[in-house]
Amino acid sequence: MKIQKMLWVIVGVVTVLTTAAEAREASPHGPKGKRFGAGIVLGEPTGLTGKGYVTEHFAVDGIASWSFVDEALTLVGDVTYDFFDIPVDTDVITLPFYAGAGGKLGFDRGGRNDGDTIVGVRVPVGVAVQWVKYPIEVYLEVAPGIELAPSTEVDITGGLGARFYFF
Repeated sequence: MKIQKMLWVIVGVVTVLTTAAEAREASPHGPKGKRFGAGIVLGEPTGLTGKGYVTEHFAVDGIASWSFVDEALTLVGDVTYDFFDIPVDTDVITLPFYAGAGGKLGFDRGGRNDGDTIVGVRVPVGVAVQWVKYPIEVYLEVAPGIELAPSTEVDITGGLGARFYFF
């Protein structure tokens, strides 16, 4: 019963974030006005990351990685919303605070899940450092969540990442 309530809360948050984002006019956002970036993330899991801004504040990001905890190839997909920029006394960087919702899919190679596929939901929360004059972003993120399969358990992922924005 608790899992159903958590899933409904996550669905509600995604709906609210999506509706709020669709109400805004699409505009370039991100470091140096670029919309799509790719890079690396170090943490749990560790791998390649990409992020694309759909509107000024609404983005979709993903990670293709290796989980050292689950001993699994892990794919993560999130929708995030930049709620506000943390005030800084400089015009060199911006510090957007973001949160969102997403999912996790892991293909265990005989680790702690005995070769079973891992399915979970997550709520990423983070802060990014975006340079105004350079297409570079560095971010720190933590994502509490729940693994739903092969067994139900609390899951916390996160890491330090960097992306170079192309266009």
